[in-house]
Amino acid sequence: MKKLTGLFAALVLGIGAAMAQSGQVVITMDYERQAGPGSNQWAVYIEDPAGEIVRTLYVTKFTADGGYVRRPACTPVWVEKSNVAGMDQGEIDALTGATPQSGQLVYAWDLKDDKGRAVEAGTYYFVVEGTYWGDNQVMFREAIPIGDGTVKVSATGQYNSDEEKNRGMLSGVYATYNP
Repeated sequence: MKKLTGLFAALVLGIGAAMAQSGQVVITMDYERQAGPGSNQWAVYIEDPAGEIVRTLYVTKFTADGGYVRRPACTPVWVEKSNVAGMDQGEIDALTGATPQSGQLVYAWDLKDDKGRAVEAGTYYFVVEGTYWGDNQVMFREAIPIGDGTVKVSATGQYNSDEEKNRGMLSGVYATYNP
């Protein structure tokens, strides 16, 4: 009887934990590694409606480890909004990673802010900001509603120049909210 009670309790706790899951936003993008100065730098982050960063999900290690000083064109919006210059090395290490190989990349947001607090339902923005050649940048930024049912939203890149070289670095950016 005790084994059955323990098993029942484990099942109930497991179901309770699954019900407590508040959901996530999964950001997917295609990345094609590029050759040349200032390429292959990007940041993936979430903003509130006021444009403040709620959570940084990823930034290339070169950029966050001071690359933004040597190359000010490296994700300048993220650099300014995140105040990376004021972060300690532990905070930076938690956000960064080596530049991955070409392919489809996936980043998940657990609906928590940078301090680990759950966010409220509402509209947020997923942002993929990239530097693809020299001083040329692309910004994918789109609203995604959090709180109701499953939503999938695609984002279109906005470029700061007409430069075509390496423009294919980031593409196919979309986010899916799963409650």
